[in-house]
Amino acid sequence: MKILKWIGWALLALLVVLVAIVAYVAATFDPNSYKPQLIQMVKERTGRTLTVDGDIELRFFPKIGAAVEGLALSAPNSDANFARIEEARVALALLPLLSKQIIVDEVTLTGLQADLVKYRDGRTNFDDLLGGEPEAEKKPAPKSDSEKAAQLPAIDIGGIALQNANVSWTDETNGTRLRASNINLMTGRIASGVPGKLDFSAHVAGEQPKLALQLALQAGYRFDLDKRAGQLSNLEFKAQGDAEAVGPLQLHVKGDIAGFDAAAQRIDLSGIEASAQSGKMLDAQFSITKLYISPERAESKPISGRLKYAQADRAVTADVRLSPVQAEGNVIRFEQAATDLQYKQSELAVEGKLATPVVIDLDEKLLSLARLAGEFSFAGPKVPNKRAQLALEGGQQLAWAKQTAQGELRAKLEDGTVNLKYAVRGFDAPAIEFDLAADRLNVDRYLPPGDEAQAAPAKGGAPSAGGGKADEAKEAPIDLAWLKPLKLRGSVKADALIVSKIQAQNVDIRVQADNGQLDVSPMRANLYGGSLAGKASVNAHRNAFAVQQRLTGVNIGPLLRDVADKDLLEGRGNVELDVRTAGATPDALKRALDGTASLVLKDGAVKGFNLAEALRKVKATLGSESAKEELARGGEQTDFSDLSASFRIDKGVARNDDLLLRSPFLRVQGAGTLDIPASSLDYSVKASLVNT
Repeated sequence: MKILKWIGWALLALLVVLVAIVAYVAATFDPNSYKPQLIQMVKERTGRTLTVDGDIELRFFPKIGAAVEGLALSAPNSDANFARIEEARVALALLPLLSKQIIVDEVTLTGLQADLVKYRDGRTNFDDLLGGEPEAEKKPAPKSDSEKAAQLPAIDIGGIALQNANVSWTDETNGTRLRASNINLMTGRIASGVPGKLDFSAHVAGEQPKLALQLALQAGYRFDLDKRAGQLSNLEFKAQGDAEAVGPLQLHVKGDIAGFDAAAQRIDLSGIEASAQSGKMLDAQFSITKLYISPERAESKPISGRLKYAQADRAVTADVRLSPVQAEGNVIRFEQAATDLQYKQSELAVEGKLATPVVIDLDEKLLSLARLAGEFSFAGPKVPNKRAQLALEGGQQLAWAKQTAQGELRAKLEDGTVNLKYAVRGFDAPAIEFDLAADRLNVDRYLPPGDEAQAAPAKGGAPSAGGGKADEAKEAPIDLAWLKPLKLRGSVKADALIVSKIQAQNVDIRVQADNGQLDVSPMRANLYGGSLAGKASVNAHRNAFAVQQRLTGVNIGPLLRDVADKDLLEGRGNVELDVRTAGATPDALKRALDGTASLVLKDGAVKGFNLAEALRKVKATLGSESAKEELARGGEQTDFSDLSASFRIDKGVARNDDLLLRSPFLRVQGAGTLDIPASSLDYSVKASLVNT
């Protein structure tokens, strides 16, 4: 009992001494007397102004420490606030002080407000707080023994609490504006080699980009403060809210940062699982089993991911696989990056595979896909023959700093081969150059058939004559906005080409677009036993169109059957067309159509009626036996030795005054008008017999 009594008295004496020390310090030590020195030190070291509105208070209960309210730090070379803290509290552990150790038991910052800005020239308003003067310019003087002895002992922080902080970020280089509010951070003990846990949460909102997300992060940690290294274990990050373009969004990342070293710029990731969902529209998952990155090298195990995207009547699924990364210095290589792709839209189904080696040169800022190869299959009721195959190979290269891309693709189709070379300069307003060459290409085979229901008039009604204001109001305007920023120059060549059933050979087309003007010139091809030469243009600023075409020595019958599915005319000859128009709707284009057209044919026939047969019927009625024999041999067409006509087109009305058809026994002349907007014809024909 005596021992307990003596212990009790000793503790009481110690308590009295401590209370006396605290009372003496509180009575004699005024921390506010150091405020001017503190403000001056900040001014000298940073050029910024530190403002301390409240008093610095010493606190002895429940823990020894200090607190201050109303701290503010100015922006560089400005009186405006860069950051402000409503209250800062620091608590120290008592017993370690007796052994000359400073253990910060708790640091609490409440109501932090900070505005971070990146200026147009790339500088930020906190550059001076990060680096100070360059290392090469720092020449610290050698420390004396007394200075070394006066160095502070090791600092051990029991925990940090950041409460209700708000931080804004403005990037003037790209217009980004974000604000993180209600930021809260709680940590465990922070000391070298000591494990702890952290808990972080915040709300992030932005106008550019437009988003609103609630963030949460938990992780265990262990740091080596001297080496600025450490590790994070059982890391889990979540984000939930809304983001522009994708709508509702959920992000989830978990795994371990097995090691990081800020000084050596080294990081080691393991067991990383990432996912992103946006309602039923987006579902993405990514897995990194092992990834090590340092300035000298990088290595990993295979990386895999899956992306699912669904909207309305279409859905895409992509499975991505990356072989183990190989890197030396700033050159990163994947022996193979492969994608299995599935796409479905209505009744169309597409399946495909793409694979290529990948090289990323960070020094040259260059991405290279040297040997791209892929296979695709298309299936559906609107696909010709219900199924089509496509094989791809080529190489691509992208320089993101220079904003250039170039490459070559070779596509092997079921009916031929297509080669494409391209180059792109600038990504914001790209200038595109291309050369496309094919041996045989049937474009119709890879396009869905036209909607026949739209082409046919409704049952029980005649086609609209057009021209009414109500009809024009219902028409969708022609939108050429896509053409205004387009910069394009290229060529299309094909040994044999089928487009909209038109069959052409030796096709040679040059295309150029700039400042809203598209020119297709020259346009050359052989077709239907003859040749085509011409040009066309589109002006997006005036919604203007112009076409000049000359067909020479063409068999007109097969051409009409392929183009219009009509068997109206036979013959071989020349067709010329020179027309222009402008307008906001299809009907307006018809009404503004101006120009000329002409037709000259030899040794042909007009199908659908037989003027000679009508004459033979008259002769047969009169009893001529030879006429009866001719009637038996006759067909529903009027043969001619030559046919010519020219048209002048003004405001959508084509006028012809010189129709002439000649045959060995017949002469036909005609004149009249074709009102294109009204779909009406006013025409008179005069026929006379020769050698009757």
